[in-house]
Order: sequence, then C-alpha cells, then structure tokens
Amino acid sequence: MNKLLIAYQAFLDLLEKASMAVAMILTGLLFVNTATGIIVDQVVGNSLIWIEEVNNLLFAWAIFIGAGIIARRGGHIGVEMIYDLLGPYLQWVLRIVYAALALIIVWVMVYYGVKMALFVGRYQTSLYLDINLFYYYLSVPVGGALLGLFSIGAALPDPRTPANVMQEDMQTVGVDL
Repeated sequence: MNKLLIAYQAFLDLLEKASMAVAMILTGLLFVNTATGIIVDQVVGNSLIWIEEVNNLLFAWAIFIGAGIIARRGGHIGVEMIYDLLGPYLQWVLRIVYAALALIIVWVMVYYGVKMALFVGRYQTSLYLDINLFYYYLSVPVGGALLGLFSIGAALPDPRTPANVMQEDMQTVGVDL
C-alpha cells in the first residue's frame, strides 16, 4: 500500500509542478495582455476590442487550474479552529468527509463542464476573435479533474514525509495502512 501511496504522491508532485507552471504562464500572459490594452488605450486613444475576450479565456484557465493546485495544500477556506479542537480520529473522519464532498463537487464540475463545453462549443464563438467557446468552458472540467486528484492526495497520507502526522494519527485511532 505504501508503494502505491508513494507513486500517487510522486505523480501529484509532477502534476502540481506542471499545473503551477501553466497557471503562472497564464497569469503572466493575463498581465501582459491587460497592460497592452491599457497602454494602447492611453497612447492611441482607442482600446483594443479583443483584449477582454482573451483576458476572460486566460482568467478562467488560471483560476480553475489554481483551484486544483490549492486543494492539495489545504488552501481553500476552512475553519481551522474547529479542526484543531478535534481529536485525531475525528480529524481523520473530517478529512475523509472533505474528500468525499470534494469528489461530489468534482463530479458535477467534470460532468456538466464537459456537457456545457461540448454544447456551447458546438454552436458559439467569441464575438471579435471567433474563438470557439469550447476552449473557454473546457477549463471547468479540467479544473475539476485537478481538484479531484489533488483532493484525494490531500486526504491520503504521504509516506515520504519523515514525520507523517496523518499516518501517526490514523494508527492512533486504529486504522492500519
């Protein structure tokens, strides 16, 4: 079981690094695109009409990829005070409940995100650049899949850590890995 957990966590490490690189590139492009629009508007006196379309595309992808990345590190909103008051067993149960709820949200995001991307993408394009809206809406299921993979990784123990607190907690409550 430990080998499987190590392999999964190593896979998530690579996926996290790749996702982080993509999110940083998208955010950088978003900044450059916005700055270009502002500069052109100030210098020329007319704004570029396509800036908003490209910004929407870049922003959607950066946000949904970033949401997946943050799930692994427990960065989403939570009530730490209540979690810290619980004993090891209830903390373990809460992590499992969180993962189960996250997977329900992931299923909704992936299932309906794909349906929406295929439906809207088949018939609609952006106004000025004629970009197929499939690429806009595809960010939802991709972000959902990342959220699911990273949420599972956050709920599972990482045997590679020297002081694996989660694994010790689970052994304390009688769950053997």
